[in-house]
Amino acid sequence: QVTYVFQETETLAESIADNIRFGRPDATMEEVERVAKSVGIHDFIVTLPEGYETRLGTTSSKLSVGQKQRISIARGLIRNTPILILDEPTSGLDPKTENYLISALQEVARNRLVIIIAHRLSTIRRSDRIIFLEDGMVHEQGSHEQLMAIEFGHYRRFVELQSA
Repeated sequence: QVTYVFQETETLAESIADNIRFGRPDATMEEVERVAKSVGIHDFIVTLPEGYETRLGTTSSKLSVGQKQRISIARGLIRNTPILILDEPTSGLDPKTENYLISALQEVARNRLVIIIAHRLSTIRRSDRIIFLEDGMVHEQGSHEQLMAIEFGHYRRFVELQSA
């Protein structure tokens, strides 16, 4: 029922397709490509000489942290569980790729509950509900706009610090 995608990602010494399919071994190639497209890694994969059959862990398969992160998210998406928890899903991504991924996650969230654990404002700003935790306690919750309206709020201070 729940898929958790860790911030620190691991890949297996298997093909890229099998790394994604690890989330659901019976997934078709069409499903693998669909989730890869949804997280913005498909275009990169098809540029590799062996495409989705490129084995990871070899010298010809050097992946960036962001590429590994997107493969890991695709692995989580292919499971198609009702709850998806993502821990810092954009920490290894450049701003353009992050924006693309967040837009894709909004589409995915139409059919499931997506919980994103993040410190980056750009990752959480468009969330339906933000729960601001500090020192292990819930201090505020609401939309970005609602939380920004709290004059001396914890979330607002956090946003102002990131924006400075």
